[in-house]
Amino acid sequence: MSGNYDVLATIHAELGMGDFAQQAIPALVDFAQRNGWMGRKVIDLGCGSGEGTSWLAKHGYIVTGLDRSADMLNLARLNSGTGVTWQQQDIESLQGLQDFDLALAIDVLNEFHSLRTLATIFQQVASLLKSDRLFIFDMYTIEGLFARQHAKVALEHDTKDLMIVAKNQFDYERQIQTRLYTIFRQAQGNWLRQDAYRELRGYPVQGIIGLLGRNNLNVQHVLDDRLNPYSPDVSTNRVFIIAQTG
Repeated sequence: MSGNYDVLATIHAELGMGDFAQQAIPALVDFAQRNGWMGRKVIDLGCGSGEGTSWLAKHGYIVTGLDRSADMLNLARLNSGTGVTWQQQDIESLQGLQDFDLALAIDVLNEFHSLRTLATIFQQVASLLKSDRLFIFDMYTIEGLFARQHAKVALEHDTKDLMIVAKNQFDYERQIQTRLYTIFRQAQGNWLRQDAYRELRGYPVQGIIGLLGRNNLNVQHVLDDRLNPYSPDVSTNRVFIIAQTG
């Protein structure tokens, strides 16, 4: 997994890092319920600063929020109310967790840069879930990662005490989009600089579907970024995939 989240945690609010999960999770849970899912026990994998996890807890779910970053989990604890169990673990090697009705991984899996690693994660997720339960996740498409480029250099945030500049790069050979952040923060009259980054790799959608099937996760729905059925012939920046354990 790539990205120095100890630094990114300090600017998560300014970058809106939890906004996507906060918007996507209610819509995805609603879609799952309208398509026959029933359950209360949910794990939010790569929960980050916990905005989506907090929504689940407030709506009566028994929730576990899991992230490898202690700094992100500290923010998540501050952002949420009661009713969430927090776990600092790596998605690739989960321990002591089982019998969930739903596993979510929102804005997470493009962080991993090999199909072998994704296969390991899918195996781990399958072991978390009860039979006939759901794994829901999103991934940027390759075209979606390219669209993340926007400008080569962009001013993300600018106040009297904090300035964040983002520089975008795209590696066409490896299909990896990198966003480099330069952070200038004023403290005691001096400007201090920090650097952070996030790297995301794109994968062919059909390759991900095949990999799920080989790891005991049967794809039920593939949706575009508007939660309509995905078509390879129609442009979309993200896909949402809903898979069920065998």
